[in-house]
Amino acid sequence: MLKQVVKCWKGIIALGLAASLILSTPVLAAETALPEVRTLLQEDYVDPVSSDVLSAPTIAETLTKLGDPHTIYFTAKQYQDFINSIDMTFSGIGVYIELVSEGIRITSLIEGSPADEVGLKTGDIITEATGQSLAGLSQDTAVGLLRGPEGSTVQITVKRGETTLNLQVSRRAIEVPTVEGKLIEGGIGYIAIHSFGTTTPAGFDQEVMDLKGKGAKAWIIDLRDNPGGYLTSALNLAGYFIGDKTALQTKDRNRTSTFPGVKQSILLSEPTMFLTNENSASASEILTSVVKDYHKATIIGNRTYGKGSVQSMFQFSDGSVLKMTIAKFFSPFGHEINKVGINPDVKIINSDSEKTAELLLKGSVQPNSDHTGSVRVYVNNKFWEIPLDQAKNTEFWQAYGELVSSLSPENLQKGTEQGWLSFSNEDKTKLWPLYYPGYREIKGLQGVPLDKKFIVTFGGPINWKSVTAESLELIEKESGKRVPLNFTPLSDQQLQVIPTDLLEAGKTYWLITHPTILNQDGTSLPDGALAIIQTTASSSSSAKIQSNSSIQPKQSKKPQGELLPLPDYGQAILDVKVKSK
Repeated sequence: MLKQVVKCWKGIIALGLAASLILSTPVLAAETALPEVRTLLQEDYVDPVSSDVLSAPTIAETLTKLGDPHTIYFTAKQYQDFINSIDMTFSGIGVYIELVSEGIRITSLIEGSPADEVGLKTGDIITEATGQSLAGLSQDTAVGLLRGPEGSTVQITVKRGETTLNLQVSRRAIEVPTVEGKLIEGGIGYIAIHSFGTTTPAGFDQEVMDLKGKGAKAWIIDLRDNPGGYLTSALNLAGYFIGDKTALQTKDRNRTSTFPGVKQSILLSEPTMFLTNENSASASEILTSVVKDYHKATIIGNRTYGKGSVQSMFQFSDGSVLKMTIAKFFSPFGHEINKVGINPDVKIINSDSEKTAELLLKGSVQPNSDHTGSVRVYVNNKFWEIPLDQAKNTEFWQAYGELVSSLSPENLQKGTEQGWLSFSNEDKTKLWPLYYPGYREIKGLQGVPLDKKFIVTFGGPINWKSVTAESLELIEKESGKRVPLNFTPLSDQQLQVIPTDLLEAGKTYWLITHPTILNQDGTSLPDGALAIIQTTASSSSSAKIQSNSSIQPKQSKKPQGELLPLPDYGQAILDVKVKSK
């Protein structure tokens, strides 16, 4: 008798310590099941199976010859661990970790977990568990020593600074939410979907209702590092964007089928951003393809994983399970996903795509009547207005820089009193005009030593009280980090600018005076100005910068090892009827 179990694979599995990619390799089943495995492959596998595969003497050899990394045999225990991981439930001590040379460092704790209760802290390093050193172990091995049956305990040695602690920690069942949300200042509802588990639709609905009640007027849906889950969960969430329209196509060896979204009580019609990366797979790609085909959201980040095959689970009498590929899935409009993935509308790799989404949505939720303080970008067939006061914050600096660098000049505009004006190719090449439109560039300095002191000479007497950390800045170009400065007036027109920290070698800095600086008669400088500073090796010297109502040079001198997706990563299980033999 075969019992078909409708469950999904979650490539990233909560281990009681950290999300970790695992690969379940085929192991030997009771060979009495071999005829049933052959029958399943012959009748229901996505493609016709060769006689060479079907004549293999064992289940292990059969699956090896099949060569499909997504068709796998699980023992009963592996299967139970696997389905628990989909809903992010596990038995452990409740911390997230990263490997370090001495063992494993705690990066965060689950509130109310056993680890939290015994006083473990972020930054603690667990060096031993059950008397065994964790130094040099793989993450799976180290985690295995900390996991165990619910109700059991584990003795651990913890290094906290110069202190060593010996603690006994209980293990118990812990459930991590598959959906988490927050309201970002300004009315943006952020919802992270970690897995498409059984509780995900209810969790998503709850977050939507809570955030709407708090005033959400736009949405960020975060699918980064989500390897998928239950197909039914993905179809449920699709209903929030397209109702019961077609959400998915599947093709097996005999036919093409379509599946509708599950109609919900509300449709999310507000401006929406989806965040994806190379680890967004399977059910994540189903939902992403829905909003892309129907133009319901702008997708930001990196191309998705490209796992477009459908599996079913077949359970044997001993509790073991065969996970088998039975079909391929496609976007609602039939676009290929398997080994292709879904390309974002805005490719963001080196910075935080969440910050990019916030910038794009900010103008939608908080319109700015004074466009002179904004830049407008054309993305996904729509103009988005970005307030520069936010883009220039260190928190958003890199995201804004990567965004505008990815766009062509004709898709970039600056707000002026006369309306919107396009940036030039030269503006984009220099980049700084997109942060400080209307400012004037003056000759910069090359080969600047790391302990450099600058002298700024203005065109007339200056009210030195108006020179502050906000009105005169030294900014590292890539990160937006502001260098702390001290100011020493040398005359009524000349100022010495002294960085309190050494500059970094091989970096580009922007030395900026803003028009908020006042002349002695109380009038503002006519415009802002910027000098580009390039550092080299460490030395000591003083650079002078001359200004006519701004600055000009007088003389010059210059996101848990990385975890990569394994072959069997990301699953989507298609609901089918129970099969009996």
